[in-house]
Amino acid sequence: MPSVLIEKVEPGITTITLNRPDRLNAISYDLVCELHDALDVIGGDAECKVVVLTGAGRGFCAGLDLKDWGTPPAPGEHPHAKVGVGGQEFMANLTVHMRKTPQIIIAGVNGAAFGGGLSLACAADIRVASTTAKFCAAFIRTGMTGTDIGITYLLPRLIGASQAFDMIVTGREVSAERAERMGLVSEVVDDAAAGALALARIVASYTQIGLVMTKEVMWNNLDASSIEACLAAENRNQAIAARSPEVQEFMRSYTSSRVGKSADRSIVETMGGLS
Repeated sequence: MPSVLIEKVEPGITTITLNRPDRLNAISYDLVCELHDALDVIGGDAECKVVVLTGAGRGFCAGLDLKDWGTPPAPGEHPHAKVGVGGQEFMANLTVHMRKTPQIIIAGVNGAAFGGGLSLACAADIRVASTTAKFCAAFIRTGMTGTDIGITYLLPRLIGASQAFDMIVTGREVSAERAERMGLVSEVVDDAAAGALALARIVASYTQIGLVMTKEVMWNNLDASSIEACLAAENRNQAIAARSPEVQEFMRSYTSSRVGKSADRSIVETMGGLS
């Protein structure tokens, strides 16, 4: 049985499901291989705009499978297992791979998102949680450090250094309700997969070039050196997008449904000046 499932559920929307429900979708090297493969496939899918990442069964991902994590691929045995990339790097690079995947990734977190599962959720662009979701930076509980799979980069940028430090060094569990208050998740719903899909439908209604370029600049600007650097990237985005036939057609449709609104006329005039 595959550890990761891919399904095109609607035009523009694909789901990736972590599929080890008997182990609460705990991370093994087989799962890591298959998740890298799934991201490669989706990254090359010109029709996909949004990915919903979720877990089968009662949990999102319980972190590393401490009973049976398997064997990492040797260099050359997997496209992402290059020379100098050991098992730790192969696993941790999933977070980089998710950020570099051009589509918007929405994590639908059901049940436990612990350790590496929390890192995967944090590497998504948006998170929706079920009422049963629990979040835990569990790395410190193993006796090793609390620094693994990008969590010390990802978590502080989502909830701030103070709350991130608390989660990372205490290993305390955070409920879905508290996660929403902290800003870790966008909303709490009864069914995480359904909630993530509903959000995905909104996102998928926009242009692909708009979404791809927004994701790229959004995450790059978190580390921008200045507001001027931020604005330069944003201005470049708008200038390139304005010349895209996809955007121009979208704008014609958008404005025709809102005839007479001054704000819409203003947008069209601006677009005309940029093209």
